[in-house]
Amino acid sequence: MAAVLVAVLSVVMLERQRIGVSSERLILASTPVTIWRSYEIADGPLVIVAHGYAGSRQMMQPISITLARAGFVVAAFDFRGHGRNTDPMTGDVTSVAGATARLVEQTVAVAQAARGLPGVTGPVSLVGHSMATDVVIRAADRIDDVAAVVAISMYSDAVTPDSPPRLLIVSGAQEDRLREVAVDRLRQLEPDAKEGVTVTDGPVERRAVAAPWVGHVGVLYSAFTLTEVREWIAAATDHASAGPLPRIAPWLVALLVALVAVMWPLSKVVGPPMAQPAPIGRRVILILAAPVAPALLAAVVIPPGAGGLFAFGALAVFFGAWGAIQLALLWRIGVRSSRIHLLPLAIFLFWGLCIFALALDRYGAAFVPVGTRLWIMLVLMIGTVPYCVADALVIARSGWIASTVQRILPLLTLLCAMLIAPTLGIAFTVLPVMLLFWLVYGVAGGWVRRRSDPVSVGLCLGIILAWSIAASTPLVAS
Repeated sequence: MAAVLVAVLSVVMLERQRIGVSSERLILASTPVTIWRSYEIADGPLVIVAHGYAGSRQMMQPISITLARAGFVVAAFDFRGHGRNTDPMTGDVTSVAGATARLVEQTVAVAQAARGLPGVTGPVSLVGHSMATDVVIRAADRIDDVAAVVAISMYSDAVTPDSPPRLLIVSGAQEDRLREVAVDRLRQLEPDAKEGVTVTDGPVERRAVAAPWVGHVGVLYSAFTLTEVREWIAAATDHASAGPLPRIAPWLVALLVALVAVMWPLSKVVGPPMAQPAPIGRRVILILAAPVAPALLAAVVIPPGAGGLFAFGALAVFFGAWGAIQLALLWRIGVRSSRIHLLPLAIFLFWGLCIFALALDRYGAAFVPVGTRLWIMLVLMIGTVPYCVADALVIARSGWIASTVQRILPLLTLLCAMLIAPTLGIAFTVLPVMLLFWLVYGVAGGWVRRRSDPVSVGLCLGIILAWSIAASTPLVAS
């Protein structure tokens, strides 16, 4: 009951952050866009908000809501291959003339289309995070009447002593390398410039600041960041700065933790705790180590663009090889798959996909596979289901050391595969997604497994892992 109350309170407080603003989903220039506006201020300058690599419009909500409350018309959009945009990224992702040029064209097209919306007045400003910093800086040179550019966690070689004319650079205090880059761009105007000082040179004005305590993602939620972004754009557009700052991060964390906690008593619906199966013993060493070389080789030799998209075919084969080898070894030593129990399957999938995933998708980051991503999910399940079933069988019969190795070793092997095959490295975001997957779904699955059978839990985890990777990994055309 305590967890449910915290979850309900968190949802109420997260919805309260949207009081006073409206959000409308549109398609502009063939791009999914959310238009944020203030109910009280009908007209206002336009701000284009762009996310980073593997990000989405949802991740930029704190900035979008802050600017909408201040009276700006905010257009937050999904780059190709991200969020709800199922058109893959095209062009060489390592070349400015490749994928970056395509994303700049997309940003310019969205800005031009958004300028025609009702209530848009005055100049346009651009806000970008991480990958999008380079994109919005380059796009600003191709858009007429740009008032300001904000680059959050910036890395870009496109900044010159003359362009952009009015640039704010915000870094997280923990982003030491990016803070150095920001100061270097300040010193294009003034050789002795320091962080936290605004420097000017004729019509060019530049400022670099660091949000306390936070890193690459936390910087988007920091009150310091939100205030700096709002004040910078307000000053550039001669627009009054007003409205309270949204407080999303603490309530989002509280909601997700509460939803995980809810699964502990919910797992008791499955039944009483079951007797622990006999441990595997020393044979677990072979079971843990055997898949490493074959799975690594399989991921590396698969054509990088199999199926028209980078990485997904190799990922499916990697997980499939890992799971198949472990299941074969388990079968050989007498660990057999039991029949599937529908009750834990239904409860776990409903909680994982209809409660936790939808909550994260609404308030945190895009986490629902749509369009092409649904087909990718089905392909990934060919590998993730046997991988997770084998994982559940091993975990159920192992101590904590072997269980830890079972979870960490595939991540390290996949990292090695990405280092060997650079095109597979495009999907490097799979690694943090899997780490979070085991912290959230792995813990919840453990509660259910103790009252059910490993195979049912492994099947659920395999479906949810395929869902997670398909929903969050950028689509990059081969």
